[in-house]
Amino acid sequence: MPTFRYQAYTSEGKAVKGRKEGPSRKAVRELLLSEGVLVRDIQPVTASRAKKSSLSLRSILYRELSALLKAGLPLDRTLEILAEHPELAADGDVLPAVRDRVREGAELSESLKTHLPGLREEEAAVLAAGEAAGTLSTVSSDLADLLEIEAELQDQARTALVYPAIITGLAMLVLAVIVGYLLPTYESMLGDANVELPFLTRFLLGFGRWMRSIPGILLGAALISCLVIGWKKLKASTSDKLAELFFHLPAFGAVLSSRVRARFARTLALLLEGGVPVPQAVEGAGKATGSHWLATKCTLAAEDISQGKRIAEAVSEVPILQEDLPGWIRAGEASGDLPDLLRHAASGHERSWKRGVDRLLSLLEPVLIIAVGILILLVALAVLLPMLRMNQMLTAP
Repeated sequence: MPTFRYQAYTSEGKAVKGRKEGPSRKAVRELLLSEGVLVRDIQPVTASRAKKSSLSLRSILYRELSALLKAGLPLDRTLEILAEHPELAADGDVLPAVRDRVREGAELSESLKTHLPGLREEEAAVLAAGEAAGTLSTVSSDLADLLEIEAELQDQARTALVYPAIITGLAMLVLAVIVGYLLPTYESMLGDANVELPFLTRFLLGFGRWMRSIPGILLGAALISCLVIGWKKLKASTSDKLAELFFHLPAFGAVLSSRVRARFARTLALLLEGGVPVPQAVEGAGKATGSHWLATKCTLAAEDISQGKRIAEAVSEVPILQEDLPGWIRAGEASGDLPDLLRHAASGHERSWKRGVDRLLSLLEPVLIIAVGILILLVALAVLLPMLRMNQMLTAP
């Protein structure tokens, strides 16, 4: 039965609100009235009001979903219990709406994809794989582990960026005051002394005047808008060449590669352990990487496997995955315990991914401080060079 959200008053005049299941609005209204509750407003549960869910909230959802499913509770009852969780209730009517869809026969992955804002494509793919393999509780636990790692890294990134952000903000403010207001005064003083300004000083003065003008302000706003829109388009892009470029960027590419290898290996292990045929398992693991480019390559590898090619041989033709995963797969096939070895490979790549992120964060602070230092040096030179020329003029015989 569908779930309805209501706002009402008790017989004592106290305002109450909540959710109630029923075949229709009228039936729920009559049921509440029989309980002494006068309904003021009643609406079917939807997830339209929900905010984008955070990594930490989704990790709690997956962790408790796994625990309840392992305890033997049916999925709809599990979702009903989770809907009453104090932290998960912050997502509004998401879980009641998901539960209603599941009761109607929809898959959990599709229901969450429809109703849970912020759910990533790869998360839905992993959940779908777990449902297909009958290992949803295990998959949910693994997803919770992965999201907890990502949430921890996000917190580390925010903490690491606090000090550089404050220093950078203050430096930009000081530079704006110097370039926008102090240098023009300095220019008039040097003009009275007939001192020729060097190129760096003229450039900064011209830049300051231009940024204070209306065209400069409009162009700056347009540039910021273009950067934001371009970044969103870049993240949504399915271009093969662009995706390949990301994986080959210095430092960042190695971290991204470790992440997708870990996701591929862990998902493939889950699917194979759940009895999913190998071609479908490889295709599903490719989707779980979160890369459209790699998912396409894995689909081609799955077609090769269905035509008789061995798993290791097919995976060795997939970029990024071909470096070490084929070796793990060959060892797993030889030992007869491929899922276990794939999990070991996934754990190793997850550790490598975390170490890589830690290194990038440790480099970020000095890079920002060096960049700010260079800007301050340029402004200082723009001020000092004319003074040196003036000093030369005054001391010249």
